[in-house]
Amino acid sequence: MSLVPMLASAAGFANQSIFLSKSPVTEGESVRIYATVSNPASDTFKGSVLISENGETIGTMPLTLTTGGAQTVSVVWKPAAGSHTVKAALIQDGTTAAETQQTFVVQEKPKPKPVATTEPEPIDQSAAAVESSAGIQESIQTISPAVGNASKPVFGALDSVREKIAGVADQQLANVEPKISKGQSKGQVEGAQTENTQPWYWSIVWTIYFYILTLVRFLVGSAGIFYPALALLFLYFLYRMFRRYRRG
Repeated sequence: MSLVPMLASAAGFANQSIFLSKSPVTEGESVRIYATVSNPASDTFKGSVLISENGETIGTMPLTLTTGGAQTVSVVWKPAAGSHTVKAALIQDGTTAAETQQTFVVQEKPKPKPVATTEPEPIDQSAAAVESSAGIQESIQTISPAVGNASKPVFGALDSVREKIAGVADQQLANVEPKISKGQSKGQVEGAQTENTQPWYWSIVWTIYFYILTLVRFLVGSAGIFYPALALLFLYFLYRMFRRYRRG
């Protein structure tokens, strides 16, 4: 029985020879499409690999494969969301020697969360303007961690009291300021008829009260002034107690 030599098959693609550089893929991302070609034929293959989708070329790569060789080529792809059928064709002398295709699903880009349409709660401006004691607490913590930890509740309570005093002072300042302005307007506009019937000296009283409130508001609002002043008062109180104890 004579043996008939079999013709070696030509260069081509293996199964599942098209794949992406990452998975899953989100729209807007750049990925690479890879295609693997092998050449079991006895002749060297010279041609190119054409990657396309729906007849539109994504990229073309030249290819030379010796007998028994294999090579993976790639092209950059930036797909939109949806299903994409990518085709790889092996081109030699202007004709298609082999081709394969693979379908990939590209995810949609996550949509931004809708902005809340509800009106934000009003911010307490007086409380926001009160300086925090965090810096002083950090300094104490650096010097003595034990004292710093023990004093945290005290600073928290004092900060709360400062905010309340600042709120009351702000409210009083808002009430007093119109009275000062009204008294000044009456003195400046001769013969003007206003609703202000208070005696002239009340304008001086309100002015003094206004400046006292401003000073109090400044003291409680500044942690760098309030806490050193409070420490001095506390030391003075201890000194007075010590003197009284010595006399007794």
